[in-house]
Amino acid sequence: MSAIGLVIAIALPVALALFGLVFAGRKQQAKDSQRAQARLVRQSADDLLEALEFLILVDNFKEVQFVILDRVDHLYGLYQEGLPKGDSDASGVPFFDPEPYRGKIEAGKGSRRIFKSDRELRLARRMFGRVLKTLAVLVKKKVISETAMLEYRRYLRLTLLEREVDTYTAQGDVAAGRGDVITATNYYKAAKKLLIEFDLQYPEKNERIRALSSRTASLYNGGQEREDNLAKALSKEAEPETDVFGIPSNPTEKRKY
Repeated sequence: MSAIGLVIAIALPVALALFGLVFAGRKQQAKDSQRAQARLVRQSADDLLEALEFLILVDNFKEVQFVILDRVDHLYGLYQEGLPKGDSDASGVPFFDPEPYRGKIEAGKGSRRIFKSDRELRLARRMFGRVLKTLAVLVKKKVISETAMLEYRRYLRLTLLEREVDTYTAQGDVAAGRGDVITATNYYKAAKKLLIEFDLQYPEKNERIRALSSRTASLYNGGQEREDNLAKALSKEAEPETDVFGIPSNPTEKRKY
């Protein structure tokens, strides 16, 4: 065998092996990229599902909850479709079952007039914010109309405002009940500030501002009467550790997937 033939005989298998390694590496990179993209979609679905679960617990507006549930279901479907072939989650079995959530929405038992703590109030703002952002996305994708989005947005913002105001008012009532006038005044002022700075008009707004001013005044003139003492809601018995979805009764506890 000539020297050239010998070189070819040695180099060709090596070249083929290197080519195979490069091809396999690129194929693996493509799969890794697919998985990374799919994980981003799943994270979006997980986050939105967490917001939906919170919304179901605190409110009963079924129409918007079904819209969000459909979006969650769609995102989980995209996640499953985006996985590389051969991955366990791409087996054809649906990754997410929306039916338990449909049943919970239909039951319409979510009713929370106040939140139990400032931490829960911050969580509520974050969860409602996720839903509001999603509604804007759904308009761009022509899933819902802009008119529907504005209606849902107004309802959600008003609902959150009412919960915030009631929570601060309840905390002020608790402070007033123990004779802490300064703390009570600050809570009433915080509730009043939310109402004054809220950029949507609604019939009860001025009435609620006047009621808070009256509460504040009563702290300094010895008045003890309350039209509705929200502080009672803060002293209710603790909720069960989890609900039918396995959601912790303490909504600040991180949900595990």
